[in-house]
Amino acid sequence: EISQNMLKKSVMCRNRAKILDLAIHGQLVPQDPNDEPATELLKRINPSFVPCDNAQYPNIPSNWVTCTVKDVFLINPKTNASDNLDAGFVPMSSICDQYNNAFTFETRTWSDIKRGYTHFKDGDIAVAKISPCLENRKSVVFHDLPNGIGSGTTELNVFRSDVVYPLFGLYFFKSQHFISNCVGTFNGVVGQQRVATKIVEEIDYFLPPYQEQIRIVGKIEELFAVLDEIQESIEA
Repeated sequence: EISQNMLKKSVMCRNRAKILDLAIHGQLVPQDPNDEPATELLKRINPSFVPCDNAQYPNIPSNWVTCTVKDVFLINPKTNASDNLDAGFVPMSSICDQYNNAFTFETRTWSDIKRGYTHFKDGDIAVAKISPCLENRKSVVFHDLPNGIGSGTTELNVFRSDVVYPLFGLYFFKSQHFISNCVGTFNGVVGQQRVATKIVEEIDYFLPPYQEQIRIVGKIEELFAVLDEIQESIEA
């Protein structure tokens, strides 16, 4: 019975991975021709942006843009804040893995944690860069940090964007497309293998219109809730 339950859980994980694959390739919800095309989003932050050739991804919708991670995200930004402010401190162990978006933090004074750690603020996406945390999908959108700021383990890459709905970005980084592009590129000694930021920033990113990003997240969460109910019934 235990092995059967493990098999069923594995199937649930594969189902979640398939949902995200459909989501990030524009196949989970229908497109709305009234949405502002993604090219217009990008032009607002980079007027000289030239879209990548979509030939490699013929199924990407026409109002989406194929670009790279560095085209849409500011990576590992720094925070300037008053030393006496409270902030959230987040070690790797406080970030949930798999398809969760959950974390905890310790409240510390900014002056105590501003040096030697990775900076982030509310709305930023954090993604583990060390193996096996990366493959285990230790990633999260930060929210409700003290004074909206925090820092944590140096084994995170942090992503911030004005054109990506944070939860849509999070699901991209939890997708097999992203993870597969990282695995095989790890460097470092055994037990300390990690993906280089220069690899991550060049990974192909599929940008939908902003309103579609929100609709996609809604559909992902709806489908994940159904899978949660099924899993709970399996474990009962």
